[in-house]
Amino acid sequence: MSYELGYQGWYWKHRVRARADLFFNHLSNLVGNGNSSATTASFFSHSGQADIYGGEAGLEILATKWLSGFGNMAYEEIGQSFSGTVQRGAPRFKWNAGLRGEWESGLSAEVLYQYVGAATYPVAATYSTLAPFGVTVPDSRLGSYNLLNLRGAYKFWHETAAAGHKREAEFAISVFNALNDKHKEHPLGDEIGSRVMGWVTLKF
Repeated sequence: MSYELGYQGWYWKHRVRARADLFFNHLSNLVGNGNSSATTASFFSHSGQADIYGGEAGLEILATKWLSGFGNMAYEEIGQSFSGTVQRGAPRFKWNAGLRGEWESGLSAEVLYQYVGAATYPVAATYSTLAPFGVTVPDSRLGSYNLLNLRGAYKFWHETAAAGHKREAEFAISVFNALNDKHKEHPLGDEIGSRVMGWVTLKF
């Protein structure tokens, strides 16, 4: 069962948008796997339940013709009696903010910052069972992390075709996780570090 209540309003001649949402989710009778013996796993309907509730609020603004920005924050709380791999897991807090500038010269730039709080996720008991054979048991708790992404671009060619559509070419470079805050988004996922990418985009 899911319930949601939201609000959205426009201000300052539609140059500012404010948004807020509240939600409540109730989960029960989830089907998942579990160990029926030391060597056998099977799927069955788990007893228990989970109540997930929280909210999110955000603001978007067009400050000038060339500068825009946004920010939002989310909170999520989980109360549950589930056990094993059907347990729900999620960060309690998330927030992010960003700015984008775009100039008539063809230059553009973006900066995005995101914070994700610590979280605990279920890990199958199979890892513990196989630990004596050299299998590493993943840490079910992940720490918080900060993510800073940067992008700069230059549109060095643009014109309007006879059919009315735009033709343009752009060179861009971006830096993902510029702070190199190495982290995982799930205990079974890969470790994420920084990455730099560049490309040329042509549009006809």
